[in-house]
Amino acid sequence: MDGPTIATMVAAGIAAAAALLSAWYAQRSERARHASAAEDLASRFREPLLQSAFNLQTRIYNIVRMNFFAKFAGDAARPSDRSYTLDNTLYLIGQYLCWVEILRRESQFLDPRSQARERAVADQLERVRDALASSTVGGPELRIFRGQQRAIGEMLLIPAAGSAPGWPKWDCMGYAQFVEQQGLERVARWFAPLRLDLEQLSGDPSPARARLTMVQHELLRLVELLDPEASRTSGRLRERL
Repeated sequence: MDGPTIATMVAAGIAAAAALLSAWYAQRSERARHASAAEDLASRFREPLLQSAFNLQTRIYNIVRMNFFAKFAGDAARPSDRSYTLDNTLYLIGQYLCWVEILRRESQFLDPRSQARERAVADQLERVRDALASSTVGGPELRIFRGQQRAIGEMLLIPAAGSAPGWPKWDCMGYAQFVEQQGLERVARWFAPLRLDLEQLSGDPSPARARLTMVQHELLRLVELLDPEASRTSGRLRERL
């Protein structure tokens, strides 16, 4: 085999290796791009779910441990404070259930990087549902059956603004819009029983203490799964009842 032939073969080998290496890098870059896009999409669901669960567990803690209702919803409270306390507590319940309903509708992964963590989050969402619906803990106060949980979540659904293909189709309405809709019959049908429970508990939350404690514990476990390092929610406000 003469020199030119060998040189040609070497050049061809180098070209083939370069092509393979280029294809490998392109495939790797594409996988990384898809993984980044999946994580970006997951965060658009994970963050509001985390914040809604965190805010609801904090409110429950304040009701049971800090006498929040006695201060701001009791007989001695200002009418404006009482109205806000009841409306906002209803909203925090609805907001959490709305994001759970959005996840169900979108069939969205919350952690595309880890199937084990994804299963753990799904299991924990079920435990929160069970705690809200349980008929074996405490009395009927603030008991929300599974079908009611979905209906309450649906009441806060709004179409997502300017969502591109593949992005969330649904969003949760804000607090101001929620308050404005309280007079609507279709909304009151689902929230009026909860409002009545909250009004009855404003003087003494003890009838619902067992349920509230269970729900707060399960919400905190969900928060700890979604934000284990407390980098996006306050670790100081994670005390269990």
